[in-house]
Amino acid sequence: MSLNREWRHGEQHAWFEAPDILWARFRGAITLETSVWSCGVYREMADAQRFYLAADITDSHLSPESRRYLVDHAQAGWFLGVVYIGAAMEQKATTKSLMVGAMLSGGMRLDTAYVDSAEEARAWIARHREAAARTG
Repeated sequence: MSLNREWRHGEQHAWFEAPDILWARFRGAITLETSVWSCGVYREMADAQRFYLAADITDSHLSPESRRYLVDHAQAGWFLGVVYIGAAMEQKATTKSLMVGAMLSGGMRLDTAYVDSAEEARAWIARHREAAARTG
């Protein structure tokens, strides 16, 4: 996959970092259209490889329609793990419900974490990779 791959949708931005991290920054209201866009990016990535999603969701919020779309269309099998950066209490509740929905529809466990910075996200991903390598 191209090391310089990136996607934009209004204020939203996603970019790939080799070997396996999709960084995404979401701001403001996340609409149904935004969720369709983000699922398209995730699907495109997953067609090439499974990946970690490191999503900065500081100051963003999902509409009910957007949340439903993600539950219905995102697949846990696309991801190696998901780490949310800057999530407030309401966002943590929302994203936990998304992860449960994705796991129930796909039947696959999806490891998630909540951190305050990109550096902490990198550290979580590194630890997760190491644990996955040990357990095979």
